[in-house]
Amino acid sequence: MKITHLFIGTFVLMSCLFPWRHDLSSFPKTSTVSFCEGSSLKIKGSSNVNKFECVLDMNILSEHMEVLYEESKDYLNFTNTKLVIPAIHFDCGGKMINKDFQKLLNVDNFPEIKLALKRVMKSKISQDCTMATIEVVICDIKNTYDVPISTSKSIEGINIDGILALNINDFSLEPPKKMLGVIKVSPIIEIEFLLNFRVE
Repeated sequence: MKITHLFIGTFVLMSCLFPWRHDLSSFPKTSTVSFCEGSSLKIKGSSNVNKFECVLDMNILSEHMEVLYEESKDYLNFTNTKLVIPAIHFDCGGKMINKDFQKLLNVDNFPEIKLALKRVMKSKISQDCTMATIEVVICDIKNTYDVPISTSKSIEGINIDGILALNINDFSLEPPKKMLGVIKVSPIIEIEFLLNFRVE
């Protein structure tokens, strides 16, 4: 079964898809969007000797995505926007590092990363930047983050990019150690995304 949503795709597209009007009702609304070629989602990390990059297979995304939201003057609130991403769909560039990545996330017991979009509000950073609040659940541990997102327009639609930094210790995960602890992996990882989409 394909993933019907991607958490980053959902919250970033909401940040610039809807106009920020002053005459808004509180009734739930829906919108359908689709991703274009060139979109990417990567998890990046590093150790004391090198860096690694795990790339999500974007082919698992559905062609169309529908979201439910309510809007007000300064923000969008989302209802039941809960997203699930199987960790096995990340490719870190080789079997051994893929195995280490999946071991880090304890995929045997917790095969899915669960996320929920809570709110998108207008950022005061710049006209082309907004702020999203998302809830991340890994290994049944929940944390909430505010993520700044940059937006721009293209011929095909809208382009959005940003970086979400996480400390895996916040999810009670321990970085793997190699060669008797000589190689140490940093607990800080970054989710880097570039998403292109259009409204249908």
